[in-house]
Amino acid sequence: MAIAFKNILIKTAGAGGLGLGIYDAHCRAKHESIQHGKIEMADSTINGWIHANRLNKESEVENALKKGAFKWKLDSPLPKMWGNIKGYASGFFNSIAENVIPIGLSAGALISKGGSFLSKLFISGLGLYTVYEIIRSFISKDHINKIS
Repeated sequence: MAIAFKNILIKTAGAGGLGLGIYDAHCRAKHESIQHGKIEMADSTINGWIHANRLNKESEVENALKKGAFKWKLDSPLPKMWGNIKGYASGFFNSIAENVIPIGLSAGALISKGGSFLSKLFISGLGLYTVYEIIRSFISKDHINKIS
């Protein structure tokens, strides 16, 4: 009976750690998505304005086409949407890469056979990493530099 409880505890901690890692990645991705969307829209507007107002030849037809294309670009959601997609992917994968240790340990605890040495190793590593991060959160860099 004790083994079953231990297995449930290991799987729950693994699922919780994995869920927190993915949630953190999603939140960062949302922020970067908004930022990249605005940047992409601004760049598109600036480049479109420059292109529309540059005269390669004195042609009224070409100027009208350029100005029409610029107005269409201003109203088009595509540049912002493309920026949002790029920003979300960039933020998500950057966050996963930065948190690869806790996500990997959590996934290992969740996937490994319950109660095995490997699952205990993964959950112990996750616990040690969590304690390390908690201590690091409370100690400032100035304090660490004085100790060294």
